Amino acid sequence: MSTTLPDDFSKWLVALRRWFHRFPEPAYKEVKTAAKICETLDTLKVPFQTGVGGTGVVAKLRAKRTGPMVAFRADMDALALEEKNDIPYKSRNPGFMHACGHDGHMTIALGVIRWLIENRWPQNGCGEIVFIFQPAEEGGAGAKAMLNTGILDNEPISAAFAGHMYPELPRGHIRLAPEISNAAADHIIINLKGKGGHGAHPHHCKDPIVAGAYLITQLQSIISRELPPLESAVISIGRFHAGTASNIIPEEAVLEGTLRTLKPDIRIEIIKRLEDMVEGAARSFGISATLNITEGYPVLVNNPVLVEHVVTCAKKVLGADNVHSGLPRMGAEDFAYFCQKWGGVMVGIGCHDPSKGFQHGLHSPYFDIDERVLEIGARLFADVLTRYLEKS
Repeated sequence: MSTTLPDDFSKWLVALRRWFHRFPEPAYKEVKTAAKICETLDTLKVPFQTGVGGTGVVAKLRAKRTGPMVAFRADMDALALEEKNDIPYKSRNPGFMHACGHDGHMTIALGVIRWLIENRWPQNGCGEIVFIFQPAEEGGAGAKAMLNTGILDNEPISAAFAGHMYPELPRGHIRLAPEISNAAADHIIINLKGKGGHGAHPHHCKDPIVAGAYLITQLQSIISRELPPLESAVISIGRFHAGTASNIIPEEAVLEGTLRTLKPDIRIEIIKRLEDMVEGAARSFGISATLNITEGYPVLVNNPVLVEHVVTCAKKVLGADNVHSGLPRMGAEDFAYFCQKWGGVMVGIGCHDPSKGFQHGLHSPYFDIDERVLEIGARLFADVLTRYLEKS
């Protein structure tokens, strides 16, 4: 494999992104992905450390003049999803796809590095940038795993930055939440145990399917009737598993879902009501029921000072009309762990072709990006990072 860089920056970015897209790997198995990142860093002559938090890679770019240190995060993992796009760079790993834009995030991070090197930032700038290529964002808490290694404990990082593809926005636009950016996520499992029997004789049974169906409907009333109208939360049951045959009432049913909240007090209140409703369903239908809640990613809170900094830079790079303020998103993001440690900001990057309009969202088997966003992202974040270091 050639280690020489093409002359054209945009073509290099597109080729790199398409390589990542063709070879998606799931959480903590990003072996080839990490190797490709390391190969590119070697070509750019940038020092790095591998195996951080599993398959993570940490690279450092240092300027000649001393100054503060900032971090830029790019996630690496793909989703367990079969790609349906008919494109030359379609996923070659059956059952996996970069349907959340992580292939673009990694490419932008490497693009920032190359852009800074070619524009002689190491010779003329100040400070140091830590590039964090993180595994397992899609549910595996890779950010937490990297922090738990302690490798970053002694790094005097003063701010962390990250970008995420927002397909609802056109290429050339960005959106930032002024404070709360992404929701906290909790995993819900409800086990219902009744008395099984023949479907023709339900009076001899205690049907956990009927109890579960009532419970799913009842849970939605927490959001619609008990949560203050100006607050936001989501309860979604995504899995209802029960039974083995059409004429058998089963012994057990399992409901599995997610709770998304933006505020700790609202989360506590909803969990209490979930407990009440599960207990009430057990009494009402004469079954036993247990509720298990596993705490997931915390709320991602953007640092307002960093938001203002990104907005100022983006207005110069993209134009004031292309920089937008946004509401929190109910999707969770483990970049929240880095924000808790250092303070940070998540930037939503518009990535659909303006001539075609918004077509497919994140986690769709048809998701793709307008690849011109790669150079835009690299230039934008190069400016954001270096200007922050200069003014700090």
